[in-house]
Amino acid sequence: MTRDVKTLCPYCGVGCGLIATTDGKKILRVRPDPLHPANLGRICQKGATVAQTVNVSTRLRYPMIRETGSTRPQVVPVGQAIDHAATHLRRIIDAHGPQSVAFYLSGQLQTEAQYLAAKFARACLRTPHVDSNSRLCMSSAASGMNLSLGSDGPPTCYADIELADTFLFVGSNAAECHPVTFERVKARIDKNRAECIVVDPRRTLTAEAAHLHIPAKPGTDLALLNGLLHLLRERGRLDRAFVEAHTEGWAELDAMLDQYSPQWVATICSIDESLLQRAADILGQASKLITFWTMGANQSIQGTFNTNAICNLHLALGQIGRPGCGPFSLTGQPNAMGGRDCGYMGHTLPGYRFVADADHRQQMESFWGLSPGHLPSQVGYDAVRMFDALSTGELKAIWIIGSNPAATMPRLSRVRDGLERAELVIVQDAYYPTETSRFAHVLFPGAVNLESEGTYCNSERCVTLMQPVAAPPGDAKPDWWWVRETGRALGFEKGIGFQTAEEIFDEFARSTAGRPNDQSGLYHKLLREKGPQQWPFPLMGKSTARRYQDFQFHRAGGRAKFWARPHLDNPEQPTAQFPLLLTTGRVIGQWHTRTKTGTVTQLNNNHPSPFLQMHPEDATTLGLEDGQRVAISSPRGRAFSQLKLEQSISPGVVFSPIHWNDLWARSASPNEATSDDVDPISKQPNLKCCIVNVTPDECVKKLS
Repeated sequence: MTRDVKTLCPYCGVGCGLIATTDGKKILRVRPDPLHPANLGRICQKGATVAQTVNVSTRLRYPMIRETGSTRPQVVPVGQAIDHAATHLRRIIDAHGPQSVAFYLSGQLQTEAQYLAAKFARACLRTPHVDSNSRLCMSSAASGMNLSLGSDGPPTCYADIELADTFLFVGSNAAECHPVTFERVKARIDKNRAECIVVDPRRTLTAEAAHLHIPAKPGTDLALLNGLLHLLRERGRLDRAFVEAHTEGWAELDAMLDQYSPQWVATICSIDESLLQRAADILGQASKLITFWTMGANQSIQGTFNTNAICNLHLALGQIGRPGCGPFSLTGQPNAMGGRDCGYMGHTLPGYRFVADADHRQQMESFWGLSPGHLPSQVGYDAVRMFDALSTGELKAIWIIGSNPAATMPRLSRVRDGLERAELVIVQDAYYPTETSRFAHVLFPGAVNLESEGTYCNSERCVTLMQPVAAPPGDAKPDWWWVRETGRALGFEKGIGFQTAEEIFDEFARSTAGRPNDQSGLYHKLLREKGPQQWPFPLMGKSTARRYQDFQFHRAGGRAKFWARPHLDNPEQPTAQFPLLLTTGRVIGQWHTRTKTGTVTQLNNNHPSPFLQMHPEDATTLGLEDGQRVAISSPRGRAFSQLKLEQSISPGVVFSPIHWNDLWARSASPNEATSDDVDPISKQPNLKCCIVNVTPDECVKKLS
């Protein structure tokens, strides 16, 4: 007897609905949900093969403990693993205080797990150090939207795509990273109903589909955006009435734009001035403009400023708060938006509250039934500082849930050093081994989303309920369950003794009441019966597809703010020793560190191995050949890959995908070389622009 269960794809932030067929024991197949608003029956190659990632030999099925001095962990009963973790957490807190413990969470966890883990860390253990891998992908978008519009969370929805007549992509290869969303964009382009501009140093699949490709040098997006607004101002294309009625700060930005002549901007960006003029022609004629951006703009020392500049463009043109237009940040992970909603980053609390705001802390203390002053007032460490603090010994313990930082963080040598020095590393994952699991003292097996009930919130703020399709293997449990049971072993029952994911979601939803991301009207039964819903969705209210339709922004006085953000040169500029700029990204057939996609044959056939993309001119200068094994060296470290010569990348720039790491090939991750410089506001690492040299792999030369 088979049955169909509506669920959600566990990959990118598009949030595609799936229908999974099960015989009660295993998942037989999946197909796209024609009624889900995110994909409307579309599916990408990763989503189509997700059933093949569940019942695989690499699943972590049982808890494990690695004793001090041992190199291999041993399987233990569930209770023993929990008691071991709790005993060592208590020992460390008693000896060094709660601030010696950190939690590193993930945008791949369900909202219920994100909320409970962050609450347990802050309200029970009283540590401020809670952060997530969203710090690496979307924190600049969040900080930028908060400063410009008064709140995180894009104002747009996917239905706007079918209404827009112009698309601008900045640092986004959506055709490979958000393929289902891009299919909707491309359908609009192919019918000659919209024009498209893509800003990217590579001629990606996204750029191939565009009317105009601007190959701006990495680290110059802000100069480009300021230059475009300069040209639009000079051509009289701004919506002066909107600017006057609904914004503030224009005078300062207006004065700064004088510096951004097209000639100067073209020089900074290493592009032809005619590309700027053509882009201004297209944008100046747009009546409904959507700007998409993601990691290419966010992973920068000016990531927050890039988001401010994108918002500046839309505010100046009056292209916000109306159907078919607006700034649209595409989230990288399936539930990065849900995590931001529930406060799983070092500086935030649930409901878009901030740790640094005493009133916000008091609100959460009251909501959680805590005494005044109970919550830490210190802003917790961001991801980079968290692993640095492990390395220096300031932090003694870390609990990592659903993430693989020993492969994904910048400057991996520093991260590995921190994990090696830690007194306690708890790793909670659905797969084993990973690059991070080899450092674990305790391993908890997590259920994947197809095996548990919970919610995800996608890039358009749409909350979807997932229902279990099959039982988790062995002793694997939902992520929130391990947090609850460890808390109980530590003596904490009040506040975390939830019996179901539904109970956790109910509390989370109530915590957002009256806040910009109000979801107090949502609950599991409604999502089960009515399907996905977008927030804001207040109690006694209804789902809202678009924000700011009344042009009232979440800032004092209700006005959005222009920010005069000057371009700053990247801290690393090419030298004779390091003559190239390395940028990183994804390919369509793989996901993160391949714990899922590495098990799927057809995906691996499409993208079988790591590579370094380089322009033939650079290869000639360096004396390198196509297909050659090479070393990629920076001031921080060295990665190894296979050279792939292509005309589609700008001279002076090389590209490496992020998916292959030590488990798959020797030092294959570009993060062996990437920079851990961060944006000073968002604390997001500058992963898209670091100086490198590329030379023949000496190991290969010796073997030959």
